[in-house]
Amino acid sequence: MKRIFLLTILCFLSGVGLSYGQNPIPSYNAPVLSVANFQEGAPGFDTEESTRGKRTLIVHSNGGTSSTATVYVYSLDLQTIYGPFTLYGGQTLNIDIDTREWGVLVESDDHITVDVWIEEDLLRSPTP
Repeated sequence: MKRIFLLTILCFLSGVGLSYGQNPIPSYNAPVLSVANFQEGAPGFDTEESTRGKRTLIVHSNGGTSSTATVYVYSLDLQTIYGPFTLYGGQTLNIDIDTREWGVLVESDDHITVDVWIEEDLLRSPTP
C-alpha cells in the first residue's frame, strides 16, 4: 500500500512539472510539511557520473525524540525503491546507493526538518 502511495506521489510530482523535486540533494534543515521531496541532479548541482565511487545517501531527522518520519529512497529512473523506513527524531538513515541519480521522499505528521546529503568515495585516476 505504501509503495502504491509513493508511486502516486512520484507520478503526481512528475506530472505537475516538478521533475527536479522540491529540494535538491544536498539540503540541510529542510522543513517537512507533510511531504518533502529531495532529488539529486537539480539545476546548479551537476555531478559527473564518471567520478562517482561508493556512495551513501544520508537522511538525518532534526525533530524531537518523539517525532517520526517515513522515508523512501528511490532511483530517479524508478527502477529501485527502498523503504518505507521509520526515522525518529535525532536519528540518521544511511543507504548505500549506486551511480544513478536518486531521490528521497519524507512524510511526517510532526513538524520536523531533515538534512539529506550524499557521501562518496571518489574514484580518481592517479595524476602523472
